[in-house]
Amino acid sequence: MKSGPAFPPQGPVHDSAYEKLFGGEALEPTAGEEAWTAEESEAVRDLLSTGLNLWEQATHGPGTAD
Repeated sequence: MKSGPAFPPQGPVHDSAYEKLFGGEALEPTAGEEAWTAEESEAVRDLLSTGLNLWEQATHGPGTAD
C-alpha cells in the first residue's frame, strides 16, 4: 500500500506495551488495571486504530478511513 495512515511513533513505552499485548501476561484476568500504564494503553490504542484504518483502506479502498 503506497499511502495510508502513518504508524504511531515508536519508543520504549511502545516496546513495553507490545510485549504486554503480544506476550499476553497483562491480558490475564488477574492482571488488573495496574498492569498497564496510561502511556502503554494509549500506545496500544494508537496501534490498533492505525491497524483498523489500514484494514479499511485495504478492503474498501483509499479514502474510507479517517
